[in-house]
Amino acid sequence: MTSTSNDKLDISAAVKNAKRALQIRTGFVALIFKAWSKSNRFKIGLLISSFIILIGVLAPLIAPYPRDGLGYVPEDALQKIRLPPSQDHLFGTDTRGRDIFSRVVFGARSALIQIFLVVSSSLLIGLFMGVIAAYYKGLVETVINYLIELFMSIPAIVIALALRLILGSGLFTVVLALIITWWSWYGRVTYIYSRSIVEMDYVLLAKLSGVSGLKIIFRHVVRNASPPVLVQAVTDLGSVLLEASAINFLGLGLPPDSPEWGVIMQEGIQYLSISPWISVFPGIFILITALGFSLIGDSLREEVDPKLRRRWRLWF
Repeated sequence: MTSTSNDKLDISAAVKNAKRALQIRTGFVALIFKAWSKSNRFKIGLLISSFIILIGVLAPLIAPYPRDGLGYVPEDALQKIRLPPSQDHLFGTDTRGRDIFSRVVFGARSALIQIFLVVSSSLLIGLFMGVIAAYYKGLVETVINYLIELFMSIPAIVIALALRLILGSGLFTVVLALIITWWSWYGRVTYIYSRSIVEMDYVLLAKLSGVSGLKIIFRHVVRNASPPVLVQAVTDLGSVLLEASAINFLGLGLPPDSPEWGVIMQEGIQYLSISPWISVFPGIFILITALGFSLIGDSLREEVDPKLRRRWRLWF
């Protein structure tokens, strides 16, 4: 009896030690601190992203014409149609006399909301499905991998078109269309990492010590698979922004007059040769925001895989 108890204590201690060692090496917070101390690109990306987030949060205070930013047409719109950039209107005005700077500022808030909803929801669904597929073999693994392959093969624009016909335009249509396609990507990434974790000694020791499957999944597999998946999610923020803007640009998402960068670009595309500022300024903000998120994500990925550092030696 004493021997059995000692064996269980030894197994539990081994599991805790292995788990603690793995978390020290791969913890998401630790990766952030390492990237901050080693990479100037991470600092630049964080500065850009913080700037965009600050604009989105303080949009009603920053925008000189808040009603224009929300899509309302001003009373003197006929005198303001397609005015070029000036002291009164830094980015000019659009086809309905609204201040583009105010619309771009409020567009930052819309972009951040879409990115957060899509990435967080897709990450949670993909993390759950990927871990379940890796831990439970057989039919469960086969079915989940089939669903992942199925949804990864369908473009988000096609799903957005179908949802537009069923649900109409709106934020829910854009977010749902992107979640349907992006969860499968995170499910695949999680599955790849979780498969190797499930076969590690500390997980096998936990099984031998009598720990239930759900406890092993949440305490060991999810906790240790999540840091690299979170890094991938940060890297994908810019891609999600580009896809959301493309869906809105094509008129499949938010309705016209919405304060969204893709919608603003679509409104000015037919006047690109005579009033380019309508589409150029929201496009610049899309580019800058995507660049900031990409710099952060690539810096974190380099901490996970230092071999990637070679790509940037000629640039930074």
